[in-house]
Amino acid sequence: MDERGMNQAEVLKQLSEKLKRDLTYTSGLILGSMCTKPHPFAKEVFQKHLEKNLGDPGLFQGTVEVEREAICMLASLMSKPDAPGFIVSGGSEANILALWSARDKLNKRQVVASASCHASIDKAAALLGLKLVKAPVTEEGEVDVDAVRRLINDDTAAIVSIAGTTDLGVIDPIPELSELALSYDIHLHVDAAFGGLVIPFLKELGYKVPDFDFKLQGVASITVDPHKMGMVPIPAGGILFRDEESLKPLSFNLPYLSGGPALQYTITGTRPGASAIAVWALFKHLGREGYRKVVARCMELTEIIAIEVERIPKARLVRKPVMNVVGITFDGVKVEAVAEKLRRRGWAISTVRGFIRIVVMPHVKLRHITRFMRDLKEILREEV
Repeated sequence: MDERGMNQAEVLKQLSEKLKRDLTYTSGLILGSMCTKPHPFAKEVFQKHLEKNLGDPGLFQGTVEVEREAICMLASLMSKPDAPGFIVSGGSEANILALWSARDKLNKRQVVASASCHASIDKAAALLGLKLVKAPVTEEGEVDVDAVRRLINDDTAAIVSIAGTTDLGVIDPIPELSELALSYDIHLHVDAAFGGLVIPFLKELGYKVPDFDFKLQGVASITVDPHKMGMVPIPAGGILFRDEESLKPLSFNLPYLSGGPALQYTITGTRPGASAIAVWALFKHLGREGYRKVVARCMELTEIIAIEVERIPKARLVRKPVMNVVGITFDGVKVEAVAEKLRRRGWAISTVRGFIRIVVMPHVKLRHITRFMRDLKEILREEV
């Protein structure tokens, strides 16, 4: 830090120069991320409430009430409006909290998860001292329920299922896993960080997608992130539990807070109230109808990609898209070679398990898809 500060204009000039290398969602070049450009209204609301701290609830009682209402709206999408929960830093914190609760409720230390689970499950197991065992997935990318059953033992605290896998947006057979969790009396956690704000609207749009939420009696907790398809500024993850009993292992009393003693249930102490307020405001503004329209647009573009891929020699879909995530693989062409050439043209795409993954988020437009498909065709012609 310099002894004397510089004027704001110079600071902003230097900052602008340093950030030139960053890609922007507006450019349409980011096709491999499950995050997106925040909705302008959510951004405006977020910026107005930066001083709000949910870590000291006695000082910000209105913000606490707004968070409860935001959680109620989120929980209603998960078929249980009275489910307790919190707006947290993201899916990683939410997943850690879910497994922490399961471990201490049942006093057991094994977790069975899908081989396609998010890396945050590995992190959670490492942090919580849990033994993580992974069940294989089928050719369609869904966890093998019979394999999960075989891996359960007397020390199993939880099963982790996924509603919208990171690689292909696949939904695990959660109804069957729910029955399994009930029969063994263990915690079933659903990581719907991405799919939680897609699947309910797919159902309303007439898509055939399986149940994944609290409608299933075996589901004990759900991760769902408003800062993904919810279009709320980062950080805005979400964790929901079936009942208040699940919160007890997470409860810590803080007697020293300025607003008076309070219980905290999240990993972070200081917690941005602006995030919860932005979730509340955008949910109120868009409503189910608004989110249906967003999901419908994303799915229309997803289907265009799927149709175009099938028309390209040497290219094929890994599977029919379940939601707005597309896996593209190639016959006789190295995936990494294609991905590298796409990146040289500016495209931010990811490769997973031998295929290119495209996530069609709300910032993606038809013109971006058209340009991407043109570039992909040109690259494949060069590679063949």
